[in-house]
Amino acid sequence: MGTSPEPKGTIGAATAKSRRATEIRDVFAENYLDYQYRFVEFFVEHLEDVSRAFRGDLQQMLILAIIGQVTLRAVRDAGIRDQDPRLSNLERPGISASRIADVTAIPRQTVRRKLELLRQKGWITQLPNNSWTMCHRDGISGARVDLNEVDQRAIDRVARLFTDLEALVNTCR
Repeated sequence: MGTSPEPKGTIGAATAKSRRATEIRDVFAENYLDYQYRFVEFFVEHLEDVSRAFRGDLQQMLILAIIGQVTLRAVRDAGIRDQDPRLSNLERPGISASRIADVTAIPRQTVRRKLELLRQKGWITQLPNNSWTMCHRDGISGARVDLNEVDQRAIDRVARLFTDLEALVNTCR
């Protein structure tokens, strides 16, 4: 009552996706050393790259990533609803410094200092409700523009990880 029914096929697709995830998880568990080696290799390489880009300040990177995810979720949701994904700052959702501190266990004062550093770089802005959101230049996140090389290397790394893990799953069928 008061809820709309799921579109046809949605429940079946979700169930099939869940079954597939379980199958893949089982392959990873059965081949833990191969899985773990590939994943840790990816993870360490990515953290090293991001650490260099943020001059060792992984807290700053984490805070930016959280703010970015809030923005990406809103843009994705708008696209799913067939709305214009280019949200104005008045429509753009943000996240508060307190919420970031709660999620990350980084002290609030440290979060506030990192937010100010990110604001000075032109990557985030504070909304009238005191929450924080991504800044954009010509419709693209300023952080994405400035971190483009890191982003491209990350895409390459994820593609390698995907093909490595896909090969692991396929050899175990």
